[in-house]
Amino acid sequence: MRRFGLFALGGWWLLGGCGPRAVEHEIEERPLDQATALDAIQQALGDRDVTSERFVPVTLPDGSNYVLDVAGTNLPVAVEFLTAQDRERVGDVLQIPSHPDETPRLVVVRRQGMRSPEADLYLRVFTDEHFRFQPNPPADMPEAPYTIREVTARLRRDVKDFVSWYRANHAAGGGAGSP
Repeated sequence: MRRFGLFALGGWWLLGGCGPRAVEHEIEERPLDQATALDAIQQALGDRDVTSERFVPVTLPDGSNYVLDVAGTNLPVAVEFLTAQDRERVGDVLQIPSHPDETPRLVVVRRQGMRSPEADLYLRVFTDEHFRFQPNPPADMPEAPYTIREVTARLRRDVKDFVSWYRANHAAGGGAGSP
């Protein structure tokens, strides 16, 4: 009888750990879509008094032609928002940060059809991988979800920081640095 009691106690202990577990949610994440990103980029540039245009043909450092998403018309800055399709098409030609906190790398590109130094644009590349949000977070999500509003605000802030960096380092003969 004593053996049966120990066996029953051991079985109870083993079965106790096998009960139903808390349901873990598969939380959907989406990258910021390109149209929303381009609107946010142009808004941020406008907030820093930079007029801009979309889809500007440029020559990349390797000599290939490319159409940038947004370029300043009164300040030589440009912003590219790469989607997964863009990354496949561009390959390694544009330097893409692998981590959102990594120091951004600049690429100097040249507007097509122009040969003067004013044709050079300082290009800052962002990727949709670094601007992801949760469109339908579960109510019991343990941490606050990233909303599309927060992700868009972060992109605008990063673009404004880039413009501020450019002005601080390139105004009236200022030295070059990295943003």
